Amino acid sequence: MCCGHWPNPRRDELCSSETTRKLGVYGGAFDPPHLGHVAAARFFARAMQLDELLIMPTAQSPLKGHPSVAAEHRLELCRRTFGYPVSDMELARTSTSYTIDTLLQLRERYPEAELCMLIGTDQLAKFTRWHKWEEILRLCTVCALQRDAEPLQTPLPVHVLSCFAPVEISSTRLRGMLALGEEASAYLAPAALAYIREQGIYIEPNLPPKRLQHSRNVADAAEQLARRHGADPAKARFAGLWHDCGKHMAEHGWMHGAVGAEYLQEYMGIADEEVLDAVRYHTMGREDMSVLEQIIVAADLTSADRDYPDVAHVRALAQEDLAACCRHIMAYKARKFAAKRAKK
Repeated sequence: MCCGHWPNPRRDELCSSETTRKLGVYGGAFDPPHLGHVAAARFFARAMQLDELLIMPTAQSPLKGHPSVAAEHRLELCRRTFGYPVSDMELARTSTSYTIDTLLQLRERYPEAELCMLIGTDQLAKFTRWHKWEEILRLCTVCALQRDAEPLQTPLPVHVLSCFAPVEISSTRLRGMLALGEEASAYLAPAALAYIREQGIYIEPNLPPKRLQHSRNVADAAEQLARRHGADPAKARFAGLWHDCGKHMAEHGWMHGAVGAEYLQEYMGIADEEVLDAVRYHTMGREDMSVLEQIIVAADLTSADRDYPDVAHVRALAQEDLAACCRHIMAYKARKFAAKRAKK
């Protein structure tokens, strides 16, 4: 059977067989899955002459952070992207997901199958950090794609798949493109892009409803202040919308700006230092803040959902004098912080 021709690509279970079959497994966060993943899957299927290929979106890898969208979204995106069966085996686990557990489960389900697993060169570089990696090598043939002209060098007994021409895109870059509203149709399956737009995923930060509504209000206020004070409205809106993306990652609340900036840079692929600094310093401020940084500080405390005794005065200051507004806000935050410390 050729792996590229399934009568029903949305099915989630493989058919068992009395004869020995070559079963391939391609796992990953797929956050989101893109056409580069599709090209890798097809190349893997052809090169290894697989009878069946199973796409396996992971829950949370022990060596990576949390995916940016819920598991059910990534599962549906995989179904809409790949022309192969998609399994929720790892997503169904409530604990940390280890590859060895998946392979053991597949071995139990398909005892006669010859297992092959595809990994990227980035994963190959840290393969010896995987849980029970030696047992993985005994259970299946580990395959690695050679993406560059230079031969892939590794002391591990893996099967190197050469002559692969990768699609030059990454999930990190795609997340940034989607968040910034850039055109991404060249890298996503049409059905997957339609689903992203329908569900609004990757377009806004993954926050609790109340916090997300605050972020939307800050984005509105930031855009208005940018137009008022001659800054870039698009940058201001983006920084306002994502300013609290680190809110639920930081152990200390006052540090969530710095955590959020790191998240945007490392996980979302945002490279604009002006935007990153606006998110980074919106909690504590700093000397000689840029106009955009001042705008996010002001927008955060003057958004439509804010209701404190002198909010009307602070909103008026934000319209007339950003620097004075930021000084007022920082003094307010200092008093609030001192009062909280005094209670301890």
